[in-house]
Amino acid sequence: MTPNGEGTTFASAPVAPDRRPPDTAQLERLLLRARKAHHEGALQHAENAYAELLTLDPEHPEALHLLGAVRFQQGRLDDAEPLMRRSVERQPVPLALANYAAVLAGLGREHDALARLDEALAINPVHQRVLFQRAGLLAQLGRHDDARMVYDRLLELTPGFADGYVRRSDMLRALGRHDEALADCERSITLAGRSFDAMRGRGLALRELGRFRDAVDSYGHALAQTPGSVEVLFLRGVAYLDLHDPERALADFNAAIAASPTFVDAIFNSSIALEQLGRHDEALGRCDRVLAIDPRHARALANRGNAASHLERYRDAVDSYARALDAEPGSIGVLCNYASALMRVERHDDARDMCDRALALDTSYAPAWFTRGRVQLETHRYEAALDDFARVIDATPRDKLAHFHKGNALRALRRHDDARQAYADAIDVDPDYVLAHCMRAFLCLSIGDFEAGWAEYEWRWRDTQLDASRRTFAQPRWTHGMPLDGKTILLYPEQGLGDTLQFCRYVPLVKALGARVVLEAPVELKTLFATLDGVDTLVARGEPLPPFDLHCPLLSLPLEFRTDLASIPASVPYLAADPVRIARWRERLGASTRPRIGLVWSGNPLHLNDRNRSMTLADLLPLFDDRYEWISLQKVVRDEDRPVLDASAVRFVGDELQDFADTAALTALMDGIVSVDTSVAHLAGALGRPLALMIPHTPDFRWLLERDDSPWYPSARLFRQPEGGQWAPVVERIAADLPTLVCGDAR
Repeated sequence: MTPNGEGTTFASAPVAPDRRPPDTAQLERLLLRARKAHHEGALQHAENAYAELLTLDPEHPEALHLLGAVRFQQGRLDDAEPLMRRSVERQPVPLALANYAAVLAGLGREHDALARLDEALAINPVHQRVLFQRAGLLAQLGRHDDARMVYDRLLELTPGFADGYVRRSDMLRALGRHDEALADCERSITLAGRSFDAMRGRGLALRELGRFRDAVDSYGHALAQTPGSVEVLFLRGVAYLDLHDPERALADFNAAIAASPTFVDAIFNSSIALEQLGRHDEALGRCDRVLAIDPRHARALANRGNAASHLERYRDAVDSYARALDAEPGSIGVLCNYASALMRVERHDDARDMCDRALALDTSYAPAWFTRGRVQLETHRYEAALDDFARVIDATPRDKLAHFHKGNALRALRRHDDARQAYADAIDVDPDYVLAHCMRAFLCLSIGDFEAGWAEYEWRWRDTQLDASRRTFAQPRWTHGMPLDGKTILLYPEQGLGDTLQFCRYVPLVKALGARVVLEAPVELKTLFATLDGVDTLVARGEPLPPFDLHCPLLSLPLEFRTDLASIPASVPYLAADPVRIARWRERLGASTRPRIGLVWSGNPLHLNDRNRSMTLADLLPLFDDRYEWISLQKVVRDEDRPVLDASAVRFVGDELQDFADTAALTALMDGIVSVDTSVAHLAGALGRPLALMIPHTPDFRWLLERDDSPWYPSARLFRQPEGGQWAPVVERIAADLPTLVCGDAR
């Protein structure tokens, strides 16, 4: 009979002349009747007829064999095995041995099945059905080269057997011989046309050869033969992922899932497509669908962690990565991603341990060195970070992120020229690398090179994170040298409240050029900005804008005015608190018998540098001296600070602060302000109030370096961390200097 790839086909084994049972008419009639029913698929009738025959001749080899075949087809393998065994014991012909081997393989006795097939080939070495079955069984056992050699022999005997080439191509592909696998599929197509199996196999070989577009085409031809093939829909989806076409990949995966809702690989790969499309919520949901079917699916757990990280659900990501590693401890990529998530939740020692575990698996794995370098940078181990980034750059010299973070470490070490070169190296890899340009701008500004710094800071407009701040107007952007006399110019904020408070000082300079100034303000600052000189029209963000001729963002004004250290407009105060609100807050606070100190110890927790610029209230406890009255100027207190606040003498009035005009009035009543780098610090400086500003070792560019004063805010004194993360020496210095900080004229 002709071999086929859909399973074993049972056929009558010929009866050897010397073993034929008595040729009685009754036995012949029963056998004919049974075989007819068997052929027609009436298995129960066939079973009854074979059984009746065996009552007359219990050792009838063909009846034993065919009754075993019926029971095999009924799924009764345990009942089929003894019948088949008795048959081949009496008549060991090749076809009967082959069918018996199929039963044994179905029972999980593959090696016994191979032995029976070897017996069959000893009788007839060129039996095509047996050769085909033996090759398939060897493939099932993972003995691909042995299977390939059997297919070689089969195709020598039957060179026109198209399906044999497809089966051999599967073995060649498993052996990594993809060119030969492709050639076999092409031979099959030449012999028998574009069959489903040939086009499927061709697609698989083409994908392994990196010919993804051709693979997609082959899968398309296979689907034309069998439109509902879940497997080929899945395979084409994978090829689309290879082509960086997640939209089409997702469509194929979704079609496969619709046909087979528990197809785990399709569900998982759909999560990858969704991740690539930026649809992280949906990707996470698909991973959860996989995990509902297979709770220990390591790749789904890992991709769930990736999706949660993109959603900034870092604790969720940490849990997913931990479960992924429990399922598959040796996944080096997951170890690195786990380390990144641990870093985000401030578990830096654990993050470093994960990197070390990854490097123990492969010391040349650059992503592990990179992630460990990031951890070292976050924990202020700058020299160690440089060593790790050097390993990355040695392995991958064009890794822009490694050069960029090397620059950050060098900047923290005050190695400014080297840092500038590292940023330049990152930009050499990617000339449009916005972050590297911006960090180089910050470096220049922090060392007083304002000419280079302000110019390069214009790169910020290419940062996608600022897309929401970018304004598009039909009117031209004002630049240095454009006449303003008689023109109306719109000035507008672009980033945080602190930046807006700092750079609104340029409004009077613009006004002095003869312009009519329209100032757009954040809603929180509109009332306060009514006290700013030079504003003709004040609007809140979101309100309709009046007509104007030109526009300019506030943070570009230093560039347009060619600001350097000597020309910073530093006349303070340039903002003022509302006298009515001051009176209201004076009454609210009551009579003062001690100097009042306003406190700000933490800012917006979503700020990218919050972990470095904010501190805990507990860090300030050594500062609290009964000679002073301590007032919190914060509107919000973090949960971890609440118990310390409740147990301290610090007065909290944040619930009563309606906007920055309220905060300004409260700040105006303070004899001094002690603050970290937040918008309230800028407010205090703009009001000209005495300010002790606590800043991290690597400060924001505006605070410059190696000085305790600020050219932006004359009333401020800067207290710098001597080393990264060290707030205790800062607090100790402020405590000693408090008597000189307070002005003693609370209003």
